[in-house]
Amino acid sequence: MSERSIPEEFFVEVYSELPQSIVQSRWRDVNVLLRLSMMAGLQMQMDATLGVLCEYAWEIARYDRVLIYFWNEVEEQSRLRDCKSLTPEVKQEYGTGNVLDYWCMKHGKPLLVNSGKHPEVDKLLSAVGASSGVVVPVLVNNRVMGSLQFFSKVSSGFNIEDAQLLWALARVAENLLARERANEGLIHFAFTDHLTGLRSRGYFEQQLELEVKRSERKQVQFVLLMLDIDHFKPLNDTYGHHIGDQVLREVGRILMEDMREVDTVARYGGEEFVIILPETTEDEGYAVAQRIRKAVEETGFAIYFPDSAEVSVTEKLSISIGLSFFDSNIKNKRELVEFADAALYAAKSKGRNAVLKYRDVAAQKRAKEAS
Repeated sequence: MSERSIPEEFFVEVYSELPQSIVQSRWRDVNVLLRLSMMAGLQMQMDATLGVLCEYAWEIARYDRVLIYFWNEVEEQSRLRDCKSLTPEVKQEYGTGNVLDYWCMKHGKPLLVNSGKHPEVDKLLSAVGASSGVVVPVLVNNRVMGSLQFFSKVSSGFNIEDAQLLWALARVAENLLARERANEGLIHFAFTDHLTGLRSRGYFEQQLELEVKRSERKQVQFVLLMLDIDHFKPLNDTYGHHIGDQVLREVGRILMEDMREVDTVARYGGEEFVIILPETTEDEGYAVAQRIRKAVEETGFAIYFPDSAEVSVTEKLSISIGLSFFDSNIKNKRELVEFADAALYAAKSKGRNAVLKYRDVAAQKRAKEAS
């Protein structure tokens, strides 16, 4: 990419420590840096780490859209690791970097950009529906390995203090990112259920903890779905465990269809699955659950037997789903899981192939006790 006529005003000077004026006037944002430093002991996949970094960045400087680029050592080019609400065309055009990532990687400095200063920047801002942006380098072992790009619909939506604080955030995260990059393959193995290809229970537990904290900070609800395949044991007993594994993989595929990038789908154990739906109301989560239930109900599960090229049997299956949602009345993540499990148990007790909300189950229980 050409560096011709890079506006000098785009570059932000940074220092080895934050100026005292920022520490005093924006102490809440400085506290965000401290909270991030206390996460150093967590084991997360790289994408999850970058996601947490963006959540903390949002507390410092409110943004409307984010792009995350990370250097791919094998391909020797930047790759778009995360983005929100981009069209497929924009993802394709900017999938291997953009002018801001190029400048940030080359100079290792934060950038403050506004429209009307550079044609390539204007094109990018238009593509992401923004008028301004702030970009900070992602560093691993003191080497620039990518960029965090935050965009605002508002002109001059960020200031120099924002850029300096976000730079400090990226530096605080450097050791965490270095470890996750070194362990990326191992952590991926540990956090992947290798029968279904979904996230593992360990990953789910960690992500649920992060989602509880994030929702508390942003004061938003989220939904937890707990799913169980109905009459799975008789199927295993009839056809054998290898056929049961086929069904588990197919159900996992159905669960992943039409899910958002921010949703977490994991195998909880045996024939149970869990789904985290961030920033989702109870009614929205119920609609998702019903859509999943109907998709499974309408699917014919082809049963393939070893040493046979043909489908021998097509089975119809169903699932039961329990729903709980996180709001101010929930004390912790364990209670959220227990509520979803209780709703799931009630759905199975009432005939299966159903979705029940814990709120309704609890209300019915109270009414029965009162009568």
